[in-house]
Amino acid sequence: MSTLDPGQQRLAAVAQAYFAQLTPHAELRTIPLDDGAGVCVLHTARGGGKIYVAPDESVLFVGSALDFDAGLAAFLAGTRTPPEKFVRPTS
Repeated sequence: MSTLDPGQQRLAAVAQAYFAQLTPHAELRTIPLDDGAGVCVLHTARGGGKIYVAPDESVLFVGSALDFDAGLAAFLAGTRTPPEKFVRPTS
């Protein structure tokens, strides 16, 4: 796996913060996307999902039912997840 540059590390940190809200202590792996499109951070556990992060720090969360390429296509087409969707219910 290649080393992430500082910009990719910043984007990965955005996804890590969202995953921390959803699943504390998640085991994560970061994949840089081609052409400077951002990064994809995967929760490696079964059913974990993926968060794609654009250079502007907007994100798309996709569940594990959607494979990497399908999620990437949606992300590159501009589909995004609103930040309020990452808040865990308290009750």
